[in-house]
Amino acid sequence: MPRSVLALFARTPEPGQVKTRLSPPLTPEQASEFYTAMLLDILDQQPARRDRELALWYTPASGADWFRRHAPARYALRAQQGPDLGRRMAHTFQAHAAEGFERIVLRGTDSPTLPLGRVDQAFSTLAEAELVLVPDRDGGYSLIGLRGQARFAGLADLETGHAGVLGETLRRARTAGLRAAQLEAHHDVDTVRDFELLRRELLGASPVRAPRTRSWLRAHPAAGRAPGRGDSMRP
Repeated sequence: MPRSVLALFARTPEPGQVKTRLSPPLTPEQASEFYTAMLLDILDQQPARRDRELALWYTPASGADWFRRHAPARYALRAQQGPDLGRRMAHTFQAHAAEGFERIVLRGTDSPTLPLGRVDQAFSTLAEAELVLVPDRDGGYSLIGLRGQARFAGLADLETGHAGVLGETLRRARTAGLRAAQLEAHHDVDTVRDFELLRRELLGASPVRAPRTRSWLRAHPAAGRAPGRGDSMRP
């Protein structure tokens, strides 16, 4: 059985530091509460498994106490390393590969309706592919996985958070000679439009896989309804 690890990327949910492009129409405090609900739901969604370890990589390093208080004990807590998202992702893959993990999947914490089967599919796809991606609708991706010993040339200096990041990632993978696979797309909550899509998904969902997020949306029925900036973002 190959050693596998699911690594989650998270940010300490401080007002003004998370989901900033949802504010306005959300206040910074509302954006922080909303992100906290998504983060805690996603942490709960990942079960303890014998064939897969769990790691939670957080930023900034000063947020360690918050994650010690709120993250389930099954997660290994690690501080993200690097000056930007691309380098922090590259460091995470390199660190887990150095620890002997053969299949490494990284996902964010702003897609609480991503089906768990998509995560399982990513791990199984890495039996043949060296790179696997779950695209989102704004030209990025909500999940990326690498075969442990694959060296993804150019990942560290890849500019993230723009509409061409998926295409550029695939181009660099081809240049590096990596076999890449794309799974069915799913959306992050990056824009006001995404926020409304999530509202429709969760308020009509049964059973509910993101109960905190749904409760927050029900408690704030007017949140996000005012005109706001519709540009894409990353947590």
